[in-house]
Amino acid sequence: MPIQPCLFFAFLLLCLGGLVNAADISDASSRTSQPDKFLSSPGLIKGGLFMQGSKKRFEGANELNLESYKTKLEITPAQLTLTRIRDPQPSDEITVKFTLVNGSEKGSTLYFPTSQRMDAVIRDAEGKTIYTWSEDFEFAAEPGYSYVNAGERLNYQLKIPFQALRGKVPQGEATITASLVNYPQMKAVMPLEIQP
Repeated sequence: MPIQPCLFFAFLLLCLGGLVNAADISDASSRTSQPDKFLSSPGLIKGGLFMQGSKKRFEGANELNLESYKTKLEITPAQLTLTRIRDPQPSDEITVKFTLVNGSEKGSTLYFPTSQRMDAVIRDAEGKTIYTWSEDFEFAAEPGYSYVNAGERLNYQLKIPFQALRGKVPQGEATITASLVNYPQMKAVMPLEIQP
């Protein structure tokens, strides 16, 4: 008489259960199949795609061509008044939109040492820094990556409250510079006029 498949598997499990002793898993090394030298390796991200290393080594492996990237900067409003900056409304702010376009024929990966991606700096007519956006914030010390395909763009935006500029900006010509963190070559500069 043939044995039913269900009964056969139940019989097989009972036999194996009696023959195999339970394994001791109190030793931590038996809980992983990963070698110890990889357990605390810094720089691994989900999936283990990237290893932290020197910037030059990373860019060499990535074949990052910084010259192939084009930048664009949009500022709203482009003209400011000292009167408005001295007595701002809560909603008064400068919107800075920074766009980065990969003009090469291949994709590349950008590495960021923290959660910050861009920064903005306002300089007076002599080139002296009068405001740096990132000085008002703290950023998580979590490295990150952005992959940009050929022809694709990254858009970043930040806001500078007028209140943060009180007492810092003089009347006259100024410039605002937006740049990508960890890649200061990727920047765009625009004039900023500060009227009475």
